[in-house]
Amino acid sequence: MTVDFQKPGGFASLTTTTPKTDSIPLGKVLRGLSERLDTETPVSIDETLDLFLEEHERYANATRIASLSSPHALKSWAAERLPAMGISYGFSNRINEQEVQANLDERAPLKLVEFADELCLLASYCRDVVDLKIEASPHSAGLAFQFVFHGKLKAEERALIEDVSVQCLLNEGSRDNCLRKRVFATEDRIEAECIALRKKMRLGFSPVF
Repeated sequence: MTVDFQKPGGFASLTTTTPKTDSIPLGKVLRGLSERLDTETPVSIDETLDLFLEEHERYANATRIASLSSPHALKSWAAERLPAMGISYGFSNRINEQEVQANLDERAPLKLVEFADELCLLASYCRDVVDLKIEASPHSAGLAFQFVFHGKLKAEERALIEDVSVQCLLNEGSRDNCLRKRVFATEDRIEAECIALRKKMRLGFSPVF
């Protein structure tokens, strides 16, 4: 399967700056937090959050993403999105074509891209990101994707925003049996894992990892 990496907003790109008929807004976690702060604590609003979200507002091309496998969708997303945000990254893929074909799923690629974009936004807003390492590998339940953002918090108050955002990200879609997600934040990094489950693993039960 060949994947062409397009410029954001191009005919075959995964993300756009303006919504289209099949567009899915990215960054829903931070956007929801911003709206909550506007309502609950308007006096203490950090205006930089709204400015950050406005600068990096993007929409996912759901049709284009659904036409790709999960590894190809994530790699294409990274090629489009991360350079535009000034994030240096490495992508390591240990998933072979046979494993890709065995795990084709119309839902998982979009869910994975949404998860990755949420991580990217909250890490970029809360930390001075030095680099990002992404690794894709086979998993007994499907396909596993690891993310490691290296970088320390920009300010003490960003720690609370990061904690709340991570919890919201984990809670979002908690009843969705398509992905399994883990996120760990330490002093100098954010580590995350997302497992895209095979369809047969999702039928009738939700495996615990």
